[in-house]
Amino acid sequence: MRSVLRFLIVDDDESVHLYLQAALASFASCDSAMSGEEGVKMFEEAHAAGEPYDVVMMDILMPGIDGHESARIMRQREKEMKIGQYQRFKLVMVTSLVDDANVSKAFFDTHASCYIVKPLERDRIIEELKQNLVL
Repeated sequence: MRSVLRFLIVDDDESVHLYLQAALASFASCDSAMSGEEGVKMFEEAHAAGEPYDVVMMDILMPGIDGHESARIMRQREKEMKIGQYQRFKLVMVTSLVDDANVSKAFFDTHASCYIVKPLERDRIIEELKQNLVL
């Protein structure tokens, strides 16, 4: 079993990648995708290589397919691969959207573990991830 968690950060803002990688460096190995399409591709490649991601941190507003659709595709792939409920990745939405529709969609449609609102603050991120058993 791996001792280091594997995170996939999917966001179209490179500064978010750099910030989250620095904040999570002592907890996880982080890969980055700049779009939903790239995130889905990296997710599939990780599974094919036998090294799936433990956590996917997903922005909602991105060009191309948005975070909700990217997460839905990833969840569908898990079903197709017959991955058990407790072996599925933990989804963390990281977004500036705080409206009820987006929050509900994240939790009910794609089974997010938590929802972190930008702007990002390291201590708040770590606390939220620990409280929701992501870390």
